[in-house]
Amino acid sequence: MSENKNRQWLRYFRLVIATDKNNQQAIDLSEFRCKFHISQAVIGKPCTAEITVYNVSKETIDKLGIGTNKIEDSGMKVIIAAGYKDNHGIIFQGDLWWKSTGRESETETFMKLVAATGDKARQYAVVNVSVAKGATQQTIFKKVCEAMKAKGVDVKNASVPFMDTRLPRGKVLFKMATDAMNGIADTNNFDWGYGVDGLVAIPKEPVFNQKETVIVLNADTGLIGRPELDEEGLDVQALLNPKLEIGTLIQIDNASVQRNSYDTTVSEGAYQKNMAVTDDFLSADGIYRVISREHIGDTRGDEWYTSLIVVGVSSASQPIAPSIFTFTSN
Repeated sequence: MSENKNRQWLRYFRLVIATDKNNQQAIDLSEFRCKFHISQAVIGKPCTAEITVYNVSKETIDKLGIGTNKIEDSGMKVIIAAGYKDNHGIIFQGDLWWKSTGRESETETFMKLVAATGDKARQYAVVNVSVAKGATQQTIFKKVCEAMKAKGVDVKNASVPFMDTRLPRGKVLFKMATDAMNGIADTNNFDWGYGVDGLVAIPKEPVFNQKETVIVLNADTGLIGRPELDEEGLDVQALLNPKLEIGTLIQIDNASVQRNSYDTTVSEGAYQKNMAVTDDFLSADGIYRVISREHIGDTRGDEWYTSLIVVGVSSASQPIAPSIFTFTSN
């Protein structure tokens, strides 16, 4: 177990975008004012980034595609690194697939970009293999991962306990890799998603491995306000920290947790019955695993934080799945 003692002082930001399909040329937009909103969760959906860059010249904008908004097949990579001078790292890398421009005022123009990690694997990766008799669940998992890797998604973190069952006879796998992964996840009781470096798989019943690094979050290490307990898990907000990724273990003082009240609101003419939030959702030792993460920042504004949903690795009850984050382009 370790505590992140890096100083969170003096912001660091870098935005680099490739301008060709082979990613041999790129433009650096780090010096412009940039806003970004990067969301990621273990829901089998791509990690998505919405980026707004201000007062960029038309010449620079045209390098990312002329006369079109939808550029998802361009193959151009987007890389964002952020954090603080002594604690920064890559918080997003994915394919650029949408561009639009506009004006906020007489003096302020903007270019809005949307990029996604793992979207090509989700849309185009196909598993087409024969699996021999006696194959394990882990073997099938690896076959699906190979299909995703061919479309740019490698395995980053997949330390899940697979079932001991073996195939009683050989079988042919021919389906979309995403559907195949969902089937394996249901069978072996884990959630999965796309991380910064590749696919991430997390057991639905969180377990703690003492060899794993645990990031201690408190007021001295970047925790903002008090964590709030609700039906989805424990909502935590901290100063922007690239180490707070999907699957990360964090430790929080349970005495600082804010409990939400029971919700009895009326919805569509009927009483909305919601799950009662109790201390059973809390981890006994304050150790939680990140299942949903948002990085939100403005290089010329106040926003510079990471918002998390975490679940206890030793709690008596498990919350419902996190909400799906969606973005719209103007």
